[in-house]
Amino acid sequence: MKTIKYSDLEQSEIIHTFEYYDFPLFFISKSPYGELFLNYYIEEIEENVDKWLFSKITNKERKDLIEQRLSVSNLLNRLLKKQRLYHLYVDSNLNQPNEEVNIELVNSSNFDPESFPEEDFFVEFDYVTKRNLVRIEHDLIDSSRFKIVLKDPNNSHDIGLDLFIEVLSNLKKSINDIANDIGSKLIGEKSSYPINLRVDSFQPSSFGVWLRTEPLEADLFEVPEKSLNNLFELIDDIEHKNPSEIEEQIEIDEEYSLETIKSVKKLLKDIKENEFSIKLEATTKSDKLHKQVKFDKDSYNKLDILTNILRKKNEKYTEKIELEGLLTSVNTINNNFRISTGNGEIGGRMSKDLFKRLKNDQNIKFRVPSLIKATIEKEIINDYVEDEHSQKFILVHFEQPE
Repeated sequence: MKTIKYSDLEQSEIIHTFEYYDFPLFFISKSPYGELFLNYYIEEIEENVDKWLFSKITNKERKDLIEQRLSVSNLLNRLLKKQRLYHLYVDSNLNQPNEEVNIELVNSSNFDPESFPEEDFFVEFDYVTKRNLVRIEHDLIDSSRFKIVLKDPNNSHDIGLDLFIEVLSNLKKSINDIANDIGSKLIGEKSSYPINLRVDSFQPSSFGVWLRTEPLEADLFEVPEKSLNNLFELIDDIEHKNPSEIEEQIEIDEEYSLETIKSVKKLLKDIKENEFSIKLEATTKSDKLHKQVKFDKDSYNKLDILTNILRKKNEKYTEKIELEGLLTSVNTINNNFRISTGNGEIGGRMSKDLFKRLKNDQNIKFRVPSLIKATIEKEIINDYVEDEHSQKFILVHFEQPE
C-alpha cells in the first residue's frame, strides 16, 4: 500500500458508518482521489494512539457489504488472505498533516484473531444515510432463452458464415470460461459440465438469433445463469466504465480469470475487425426485466483495456535446472541437442559461450549416445495478448563419463 499521510485521513469523507460509540468504530471512507477504504477499530494501544484494521476495497466489495451479500468476517478474511489488510496506528495528538501514518501489513506474525469480530455478522444500519440495510438479491438473467444481434455498418441483414460460426464459438467459450471462474469460487474447482448453446430461432431484423443454454435441467448453483449474467455485466462495463474501474474489478475483485479475459477479448476483437456490432438481449428470471448490452464502434477503443490487462500479465523468466539423462543426439553445426530423462525428452540449443568453446577447444567433445549431467537454462515466455506460450532449453554446462 502506498504511503498515507494524516492529511489524507483528514480529507477523506466517511460515506458509510456501521458501528458508532462516541466516534465511528466501523466505517468506509472515500479519499479525495475516489479510493474506498475499510476502517475497523481494534483498540487504544496507548494514550491517544488507536489501532485499526485498514484496507483499500473496491466498489463491488462495498456494495456486497451494504447489500448483505458479504458478511463482515468473510470480507476481513478475504482481505487478510489476499494480503490487502493492514494495521493502521493513528495518533490523535499529532498535529502535523504531512506526517506519515504508521501502517503495517497484517500477516501470520502480527495477526491477532481477537481483532476480528467474535461472531460473524452482516451490517444492518448505516449511520450516515440513516437507513436500515437489508439483503438485496440480484435477479439473474434467464439463460433458457436469450438473443444475440449482429449488425454491420449497412445493416445488411446477413453475415458471413465463417464469421457467424466464429462469433458463436467465441461466445460459447466466453460463457464456459466464466462458468469455470464461478465453479472455482463456489466449490474450488472448474465447472464439471460444459455449457452448450443451441439455436432456438432466427429473427428477420438485422441479424438476430435466439439462443438457449444446455443442459436445461435445474442447476443447484445456477452456473449457466450466473455465467451469462457475468458476461452481460463485463460487456456493459466495457461500454460504460472507465479503464481504472474495469482494471479494479479484474485485478482486485478477481471476478474474471485470464482465460475469461482472453476469450471475451477474442469475441469482441472479431466484432471490431469485421466492423460489426454485437448486442445481447435477455430477461431476468424472476421479475422478467429486459436486459440489454452492446459492443459497437463507440466502444471499439475500449478493447485496449482488456489488451493492456493481458499485457501486464505477460511474463518472461529464466531458471537454472540440473538434470541427468541420456544424450541421444547433438548437432554441432546447427547447434541443437536432445536429452532423454526419466520425465521425458527435452531439446534445445547450446549457449553462445559453450558453442564457441566447442568450436575452439578440441578437448570438449560430446559422446552420443551416452549419459550426461547437464546444467540447463530454462526460459519460459507467456504472452497472454497473442496467446503464445513457449519454453526454451539452453545447455550451458555438461559432464559425461570417459
